[in-house]
Amino acid sequence: MPLPLLLAGAALLAGGYGVKKGIDAKNSFDEAESLNSEAEQIYDKASNSLEKARKSAQKAMDGLGKLKFEIYELRLIPFVEAFSKIKNIDFQDQRLKEAFHLAGVSQNDMLAIEKSALDMKQVVGGGVTALGAGGLAGLAAYGGVGALASTAGGTAIAGLSGAAATNATLAWLGGGALSAGGFGMAGGAAVLGGIVAGPVLAIGGMMLASKAEEARQNAYSNRAKARAAAEEMKTARTVTKGIEKRFTEIQDVLRELDKHFDPLLSGLQKVVRHGTDYSSYSMENRKGIMMAAAMAKTLKNVLEAPLLNENGSLTAASRNVMLEAHDKLLEIENAQ
Repeated sequence: MPLPLLLAGAALLAGGYGVKKGIDAKNSFDEAESLNSEAEQIYDKASNSLEKARKSAQKAMDGLGKLKFEIYELRLIPFVEAFSKIKNIDFQDQRLKEAFHLAGVSQNDMLAIEKSALDMKQVVGGGVTALGAGGLAGLAAYGGVGALASTAGGTAIAGLSGAAATNATLAWLGGGALSAGGFGMAGGAAVLGGIVAGPVLAIGGMMLASKAEEARQNAYSNRAKARAAAEEMKTARTVTKGIEKRFTEIQDVLRELDKHFDPLLSGLQKVVRHGTDYSSYSMENRKGIMMAAAMAKTLKNVLEAPLLNENGSLTAASRNVMLEAHDKLLEIENAQ
């Protein structure tokens, strides 16, 4: 066969091979595009679900912070102001305990309540808005003025201090910046790297086929990373919903305690207006005062029980104070 014909045949075969590789490359690029699109959908769905859970938990956290602030302002501080006026208090009033089966409170209990209320009184003066988002989150998650960083005058809250400042979970729940220790959605996006930037089509024979296969393999890798990230976010969502549940449970307990404490506080204030000598009080008035003190102690314990550990997980203390509050409510109801 003449050489020109051989060359023409070879060129034709090479051209046909090139066309086939071009078609294969297109198919690979199409598959890569489909895989990347699937990966994005997997990630976005998990990310949106986690963000929804975060916002719901943040709402519960803000609600708890505001409720704690109100209880300090309207219940615990007024209680201390009234109770501190009473003289000759018998904390070991056995007749009272035996008659009404009250556990009572000790002088040390009252000193702790007084310190908590007086410390918080400096913060209350600035109003709840002075707390800011960080202060409100710290109050919700930890309670007590110890978790809040304030100015010398106590009227402006700078944010969080101590464990609160380094708690990534708390910062993330509150929408805090990554610099403050928050996880942030950007942290999740980094897992997938350049998934948003799809593969760029390259034109040209064998090189095209090589790049197409690389794009296809990268797309499979992207999808695998998206699935792994989605599983991690699913776990994070479960943990977030658990934290929200605990915030809500503590709110419910505080509202129930407050409902019973309100009339006891009013009764205490009424007794004090008519006299401040405990030894002159009737047995009924003594009972009312000690019941108010016992409820104030329980309220303080619930208010100050930390909900989150430094690693961001729920504490056993927050569960235990709910059990304690339930027992105290039963005791008070039986004594009335």
